[in-house]
Amino acid sequence: MEKTPNKLNYWSYIKTGLFYLIAGILVLYIVINIFMPEKSVKVFGFKPYVVITESMEPYIKVNDLIIVNNPDVDELVEEDIITFYADIDYDGKNEIVTHYIYSINENDNGDLVFKTHGYFENEADTFADYWIIGEDDILGQYMFKIPKIGAVVQFVKSPFGIAAMVVNIGVIGGIIYLIKKGEQKVVEKEE
Repeated sequence: MEKTPNKLNYWSYIKTGLFYLIAGILVLYIVINIFMPEKSVKVFGFKPYVVITESMEPYIKVNDLIIVNNPDVDELVEEDIITFYADIDYDGKNEIVTHYIYSINENDNGDLVFKTHGYFENEADTFADYWIIGEDDILGQYMFKIPKIGAVVQFVKSPFGIAAMVVNIGVIGGIIYLIKKGEQKVVEKEE
């Protein structure tokens, strides 16, 4: 008896191919974020950040996940929301901050420099942050937020979260292996 091609087999190949494609993209994204985090928004065109302070509340709240894109700094205007590096504590370490643009000027070299500010309910109360940032300090321009999902992201990045993911991946991998092994035995019995 001649075997006819099974449509299910083609679908299985497509699903497997899609799985490996998505897994490869995720691995690439993770590797770039580990070794070149400031470049990931340039490579992928976007990057998520978790908000950890209240400086933009109530518009952007603590534990919101914001998505930023790769901006053209020449097109930024006052009141755009940007994410950038700034040494907010004057300790020599740059932190990642998301604030509104307060003003845009040129320095003596002709490069753009930015002053920023947090959220203020009354426009009259608004004052600029004390730091000045350059074009190279800007990581991205705000696109949108996903409320409260940042808490999940922070958990996944924690040592306990990483351990939980490794255990879950191992369990899921074991289940898939057992299912495939069971399917293989059924096919062998039918032949």
